[in-house]
Amino acid sequence: MPELSEIMSGRFPANPSRIQQSILEDQVELWWFQDLKRSILCYSVAVVLILGTGLGGIFLLSTATSKSSEWKLGVGTVLCLLALGILLKQLLSSAIQDMNCMRNRIQIDKLRSGGLIDYLIILVAGLIILVCGYAMIILANTAPHSSGRPWSDMLIAGVATTLAGSIILLSLLIYSLIFKFCPHITASSPNGRVPSVYVISTDNTEARPGELSSSTANLI
Repeated sequence: MPELSEIMSGRFPANPSRIQQSILEDQVELWWFQDLKRSILCYSVAVVLILGTGLGGIFLLSTATSKSSEWKLGVGTVLCLLALGILLKQLLSSAIQDMNCMRNRIQIDKLRSGGLIDYLIILVAGLIILVCGYAMIILANTAPHSSGRPWSDMLIAGVATTLAGSIILLSLLIYSLIFKFCPHITASSPNGRVPSVYVISTDNTEARPGELSSSTANLI
């Protein structure tokens, strides 16, 4: 595929679609918005994880009593730290994007929503939640039941937490399989790049090289 400079120099006939694609490829700001559907989905999942783990941790910490203080304080603290970690990643990505301090496509693909880091964060979050729930179930079944209700609360919380972690991991597996084996279902454009929503205005299909600068200026 000829470069924009080669087209403008007159070596290749001017093709509006090629010119448009070449210009879009040079816009670093647009790299953050490639595959927008996946980015929105991953961002929504991050918000749900932050709210779920944060509110769950706050609830456990606020309801801790003298009989159930140990496990509620421990699990609640882990959930709150997990929520803060996910929130920190989202804030860091937004700050890097706003400051436009990163201009490497590979690094941007790793940081933007839908990249490898999001997969790892969701995987780690699901594993941590699953381990916490499983640990609570084991403690509830092995601890003496003379304490009464706090141990039944631990069992209920453990089952709910284990179920939540399993759903997260299962959803991540399904999501990965869909995008791996059926990429055409979620692709935003045939070549997987930024959709052609920008228009270069020109009167003729084959514009003269001298007119390319004015056509480029009309890119919106």
